[in-house]
Amino acid sequence: MQAWLKSVTDAVSSKNDFVVMTVIDTKGSTPCINGDKIVVTSDQSVFGSIGGGNLEFKALAFATDLLTQDKNKVFLEKFPLGASLGQCCGGYVKVLFESFLHSDSSIKNNNSWINVVSDLLDQNEDFVVATIVNNKSEYEDNKLVYSVNNHLANEKGISSAVALSAKKLLTKTGSPTVIEYTNNSNSVVEICLEKNTPTKVQSLAIFGAGHISRALMPILSNLPVNIYWIDDRVEQFNKYQGDTSKINIICDDFLNGLIDLPDDIYCLVITYSHQIDYEICEKIISKNKFSYLGMIGSAIKGKKFRDRFINKGYQQEVVDKFTCPIGEKQKFLKSPTSIAVTIAMDLINFIEDKRQSEII
Repeated sequence: MQAWLKSVTDAVSSKNDFVVMTVIDTKGSTPCINGDKIVVTSDQSVFGSIGGGNLEFKALAFATDLLTQDKNKVFLEKFPLGASLGQCCGGYVKVLFESFLHSDSSIKNNNSWINVVSDLLDQNEDFVVATIVNNKSEYEDNKLVYSVNNHLANEKGISSAVALSAKKLLTKTGSPTVIEYTNNSNSVVEICLEKNTPTKVQSLAIFGAGHISRALMPILSNLPVNIYWIDDRVEQFNKYQGDTSKINIICDDFLNGLIDLPDDIYCLVITYSHQIDYEICEKIISKNKFSYLGMIGSAIKGKKFRDRFINKGYQQEVVDKFTCPIGEKQKFLKSPTSIAVTIAMDLINFIEDKRQSEII
């Protein structure tokens, strides 16, 4: 489950009112990107960020005010990034605000979309969420979900034109987007379409649950990755005190843990044994379905492993994808946290390069 959605489901289960803020459009130099979200609840818990600073301060103030209202509201607000916000970026950020108040029963099934989205994410299926900004009485819901299998959840009152726009968005890069159409009452309705592509979220496997891996987890859990954490020692997982709700923990023999991992996976090998390291890396190289294979260790260890792979007949271009050591070696800062930060930075650069190549 995506982290923002978990905060929404937690708010619903605890009967907390909440507001979801989504960056819909940006222009110029901005501290956020389209799709960034914040969820703020009536108990003042906040998840996410749209870049901090006065922009986020103003947005949170808007959201807090919505939580004091007696009706659910959906609207778009444009924030110029100039003198009025004390920021010199220029341009603007447009934010979609949606309030969900348990006291307001005017919109039936107001939270039904949450279950639909949760199921689609669990099924790893791409979809578009359509949010009706200026909702009218003809609609039972202000949020509708269109999936890649051409299914429109809660489709009453939605025109085929909106469904077609949602379908087209699934084939394009760039999201969210705002469209307009004229309804049966001849009124112009503004709808925000937001694409969600869990199939494109980078899968990440970490082999080993030692001190460096445990230092990595709080960082990785906040990145757009699907985490598989593998070790054969249950006590090592028990030592981790952080949130594991976004981590797929596999406590099994390391090679067994490899069996069901998705293709194009980013692999980090950080185990307690050189022999286990070698067996894992050889298995990954033999399958050759990985996007990255990195192992902690020395340059000498890396060279020995590469030589062994070549001597066993593996292709040079496949072996060249193997990286050891991982992370940037520091002279003084050698703590698990320091090492974890440099390893995470490599992953961030990898994801950034991959996203930019998809846009070009």
